[in-house]
Amino acid sequence: MELPGFIFQAQENLIERPWGGEWIALLKGFRQAGIGESWEFSAHPSRPSTVLVKGQQMTMLELFSKFKDELLGKAAEKFTKFPILVRLIDASSPVPAHVHPSDKAAESLGEKEGGVESVWLVFNKGKAYAGFKEDVKIEELEEKLKEEDFDVKSLLNSFETAPYDTFVIPPGMPHGGENLRVLEVSSNSTLAYFFTEEDFEKVKKVLNTKKVEDFEVKGKKGKAEMENFGLEVIEVTGSAEINTGGVMNILYAAEGYFILKGKEVADLHRGYSCLVPATTESLTVESEGGKIVRIYLKA
Repeated sequence: MELPGFIFQAQENLIERPWGGEWIALLKGFRQAGIGESWEFSAHPSRPSTVLVKGQQMTMLELFSKFKDELLGKAAEKFTKFPILVRLIDASSPVPAHVHPSDKAAESLGEKEGGVESVWLVFNKGKAYAGFKEDVKIEELEEKLKEEDFDVKSLLNSFETAPYDTFVIPPGMPHGGENLRVLEVSSNSTLAYFFTEEDFEKVKKVLNTKKVEDFEVKGKKGKAEMENFGLEVIEVTGSAEINTGGVMNILYAAEGYFILKGKEVADLHRGYSCLVPATTESLTVESEGGKIVRIYLKA
């Protein structure tokens, strides 16, 4: 079976979180409070998405195992597992500060999953926290955590966000947020350690305790890259050509309505995503006016 030019999810993959709000549910046409995350084309074993391929439903894990080369293209040799996890995140109330390990640290801690690097594309005015404002000592931090009203976020760089700001979160960087609507692209792992008594032994082994400058965290407006993936916001009025670069792309409609033209024609509504296999080398995107986010692998 040959892959279609555009692949869509068969149903939405929504997750309730304590800090979730209504934004994601409303985007997807539901009335439900408390949705904190929407996993777009997830091939994570804990919560794989189901996709439609020529009328057949299959999980993203099945799609990847059957069509890895056609999906990933030039990046197929680089990755043994599906490489990214794309999530819409609605942190309507504060998300506690946490930190991700690197691949090496995750392995040394005996974790079944790999490490995490991620980029955020923010859609609203909110607050992001990332990286320590000043160097910290682990022993002092451990003592402070015993204080009842202490919040680690008070030690982190604080950013008032604006639409299409980007943030780069490498392994080891503590981060959190509040009143944030974000598209997050990360490694395909959910490993996160919080500043709690039960997690702190792991936190100590992965935490970057050095001062982090703003420029190390803030990406360009509407564009950010990590070692294995990147994203860019494309403004479309009329039509725009998108070259996939010979690798898998995921398109997310941030604003507006789009018609996608490649081997076939498809439409993409605001709040929804489309997976473009590497076999679709280029496509035309048409819109009366909108912003579409292109997420891409790096071969």
